[in-house]
Amino acid sequence: MIESTGVSVLLVDDDPALAGLTADILSEQESQFAVETVTSASEGLDRLATDNFDCIVSDYDMPGQNGIEFLKTVREEDPALPFILYTGKGSEAVASDAIASGVTDYLQKDSGTAQYTILANQIRNAVERHRHRDRAQATRDQLRQIIDMLPQLVFAKDETGEFLLANEATADAYGTSVNNLEGATDADFADSKEQVSQFRSDDQAVIASGEPKQIPKETLTTADGETRLLETTKIPYDPVETDSNAVLGISTDITQRKKRKTELEMQSAAMEAAMDGISILNEDHEYIYMNQAHADIFDYEAGELLGSTWRRLYGDDEITRIERDVLPVVEEKGEWRGETVGKRRDGTTVSQEITLSLLDDGGLICTNRDITERKEREQKIKQTNTVLRTIVENLPMGVLVEDAERDVLMANDLLGETLGKPIDSDQLVGRDCAAAAEELKNQFADPEGFIQGIADRIERREAVQNEELTLADNRVVERDYVPYTLPEGEAILWLYRDVTERKQRKEELERSSQFLRDTQEVAAVGGWEFTIQSESLRWSDEMYHIHGVSRETNVTFEDAIESYHPEDRETLEKAFNGLATEGDPYELEVRILTVEGDVRWISALGEPEYEDNKIVAVQGTFQDITERKEREQELRMVRERFERFAGNVQDAFFLLPTDYSETKYVNPAVETIYGITPEEAYDDPTAWLQHVHTDDKDELLKNLEAQQDGIVEWPIDQEFRVNHPNRGVRWVQARLDVITNENGDPFRITGVTTDITRRIERKQQLEQQTEELEHLANKYESQYRTLFEEAPVMTVLTRSEDDRPIIEDYNSQFVETLGYDADAITGSELTEFYTPESEEELQSGGYSRSINGEFTREKRNLVANDGEVVEALLRSVPRRTADGEIIGTVAMYIDITERESVKRTNKRLEEFTSVVSHDLRNPLQIATGGIEMASIECDSDYLDEAKKGLNRMETLIDDLLMLAREGKEVTDAQPFDLATMINGCWETVDTGQAALFNNIERSILADKSRLKQVFENLFRNAIEHGGSDVTVTVGELDDGFYIEDDGPGISSEEYDDIFEAGYSKSADGTGFGLSIVEEIIAAHDWQIRVTGGSDGGARFEVMDVEFEKSSGEV
Repeated sequence: MIESTGVSVLLVDDDPALAGLTADILSEQESQFAVETVTSASEGLDRLATDNFDCIVSDYDMPGQNGIEFLKTVREEDPALPFILYTGKGSEAVASDAIASGVTDYLQKDSGTAQYTILANQIRNAVERHRHRDRAQATRDQLRQIIDMLPQLVFAKDETGEFLLANEATADAYGTSVNNLEGATDADFADSKEQVSQFRSDDQAVIASGEPKQIPKETLTTADGETRLLETTKIPYDPVETDSNAVLGISTDITQRKKRKTELEMQSAAMEAAMDGISILNEDHEYIYMNQAHADIFDYEAGELLGSTWRRLYGDDEITRIERDVLPVVEEKGEWRGETVGKRRDGTTVSQEITLSLLDDGGLICTNRDITERKEREQKIKQTNTVLRTIVENLPMGVLVEDAERDVLMANDLLGETLGKPIDSDQLVGRDCAAAAEELKNQFADPEGFIQGIADRIERREAVQNEELTLADNRVVERDYVPYTLPEGEAILWLYRDVTERKQRKEELERSSQFLRDTQEVAAVGGWEFTIQSESLRWSDEMYHIHGVSRETNVTFEDAIESYHPEDRETLEKAFNGLATEGDPYELEVRILTVEGDVRWISALGEPEYEDNKIVAVQGTFQDITERKEREQELRMVRERFERFAGNVQDAFFLLPTDYSETKYVNPAVETIYGITPEEAYDDPTAWLQHVHTDDKDELLKNLEAQQDGIVEWPIDQEFRVNHPNRGVRWVQARLDVITNENGDPFRITGVTTDITRRIERKQQLEQQTEELEHLANKYESQYRTLFEEAPVMTVLTRSEDDRPIIEDYNSQFVETLGYDADAITGSELTEFYTPESEEELQSGGYSRSINGEFTREKRNLVANDGEVVEALLRSVPRRTADGEIIGTVAMYIDITERESVKRTNKRLEEFTSVVSHDLRNPLQIATGGIEMASIECDSDYLDEAKKGLNRMETLIDDLLMLAREGKEVTDAQPFDLATMINGCWETVDTGQAALFNNIERSILADKSRLKQVFENLFRNAIEHGGSDVTVTVGELDDGFYIEDDGPGISSEEYDDIFEAGYSKSADGTGFGLSIVEEIIAAHDWQIRVTGGSDGGARFEVMDVEFEKSSGEV
């Protein structure tokens, strides 16, 4: 296919009408063609000077320059531009002259429309070949670039040692350029004759044997005098452009590899001399290397343990521990460090410190050290520490001891309790004190001061006692700092005592008196006392403050009564009289009027004082509750508004205590949501559970228990079903939250329940649709993958990176056809597998047009791993994401290498038949036209006979052309049902009263159009020789089929002659029909023979036929 959006054609013909007709037909047949016409060669040259054309189609016989002269002029400027000579004058001389002048193709004009199809094909093929050559050159250039980019030395030399090919790396090694090296020999550049001789000897050995040769190490002295070690592979090489033999070589610099090998040998020697044990185990945990230091720990020689597993060196209990606790850690983290107890040769135990490291292949590296003596010392120290720990643990204070390196030597559990953070003293031992202090600093009210205080004490190293520190929880501790010296060095003792209670008692005494002074003011509570006998009234300071009078004001009992609000005064007087006379206490909420006239709400309490069972005085408190009363009024208003709102919403609102003991509030929507009335909810706080779906009730009850246990995080969202008595099953969502008291503790639960049935239904529908879509996606993905992998053509998926096609996936057909390693294909650029011409076509816009979907197919030449060029027909479409974004292409390559070879042969045959057709048909058309015109003017038997003769001539020409054309090889066999085709052929032929018995029930692989010609010719032959009532039978053979009739048959003497071209016993026959049949059969690589039929007629048997296998055949 033409890759671009169109093909521009310049049509040169001195007949404007014919040129216009040709242009119209070509444009109609090929939408890509843009045809421009001119009437002379000079006009054509003018157009070529201003515009570019993909192809020129020119007549031959034109005034001025003829077609061949025009061709020669064009070739002076562009030797490769496709040029097709389309002429009515056909002769070998013209064709030969055109070919010698560089014509691309040659076509003789004909009387029918089929010629335009041929012309369109020639134009398309010529343009494709031209573009293919451009791409091939680009591919060769690209391959040259790739070779020059390789770090290895790549070269080819012929039998004389001359470089046919060398890349940049090879030229650099010889200190010259590629141009200077190609055509020269090793001896022209290398100083070492010994090296040159060895190179020459290896080259000749490969050429003589025809076998590849691996050279593990060879020496090359480079241009700068440095000696390099090379690892070289040389293989026989058959140059395309010469008949001589050659060698192709690739050399890799292994100098560094050898150097690394030497270093590894040195490392191995160091491992053998190491004091610590070193061993390597394979994936089965068998020793494959062990130095003697490792073996000495167990009293073995290293060689004795190679091949053994590590279990040989451990007891059963230790093996179990290692398999359970150690190896899983190695598998997870890649290493493990710790201590193990091994088993010596004599069965005694040995304590060791080991490190295990996991290798990539599953093996292990193990290093170990004998720590038996250290463990014994540690045991003695442990015993001593046990005594000290017993003492420390029983001290009534927190203790911490650190050494000079500030590591913890000892600590007790009371340390954590004192500081308010549980600490495991055993885990603290051995830790860095500075790190531990950082972890504990937030326990103190001044974290940074705590850290700085430690640093100051250590720097001064002076004992400090009873230093007070405040903790973050407001407790107080005393700290003692005691530096002292141990045999191992300096040490520090820290003691912490909780003195909070002691401090609190002291401070409480100090606060008590102040508290009494502050209480009245802070709580806005005043106190009063009235002595009955003296009728004297005493107020506290806050009483004066509440009434708005100064402390110096002399307030009488009457003044106090008068200060009450007129509407409340009688109530107060009655309560006070009952208190003073009967001793009845009172608690009232009443109003007073301040001296400024403000109204204040007061909580007034009064109680009697007795002496010898007689009321001697009354006293009470007087608290300003104005703000509280105002808040209560606001709350009443808010509640009223809320209840009006809650009564009109569809969601259920509720308020409960945290123990669900009663319903504090519920709105009417509870009946819509839960199917219970508000009265039922007030009577039973758990009534809403009675209609909860049984499958959801257990989960809700668990949540209720968790709420009671205080182990939930608020707010809580719950979704569950309700079996509503009137509305059926409904999905609801309940959102619960808590209201906390002044201490921050939950004491109320508030909730809102919403009917979410429609949302759940939509969600379920969406999930079902999503599941169906995923199922379809998986199904199509599986079908796509199967189609992708089983496709009989090479298929490649690319992604676009900077407008470059990068291979992302490919099928097995691509790998098998080109022969590359599959791992080397993924991630490669597609052009790496193109010839230079194909790569140039892609880079010049082919890929971008493919991305945009602007073409459907084109030719591409691919380069196989062995260097062979694979001609392919490319079909490419854009590749999109699910969102429609174009991310690359899907490219399919059909291998047409053999087809193209056959096409070239067939094309030459087409050229011959076209010339014959033109030269014979032109006079025939003139004669036929003349007779037709004469028949209009007169009626004559002579004209009828002449017309019959002309018809016979036309049949003769058709048979000659068919005979010539059917010599083509079949390259595009397709499967089809043979019986259906046979019946169609029978209907096409004029069979008269003849009868057909079709006994074929199989499908065949063949060129359908050409096989139809076989059956039509054989049917005509049977009717021509057997009469209009002949019976024709078609049946199956083991490897083919037969066609026989019940006519007079063919004598055996004629069997060898009937397929000869022109042989016929019929006056009206041309003698080419059976010759055409034989040519078509041969083109399919089948066999045909003639014999006698079962009823005496003729029988034609076709053998070596390839039928399509049915499902039951193997």
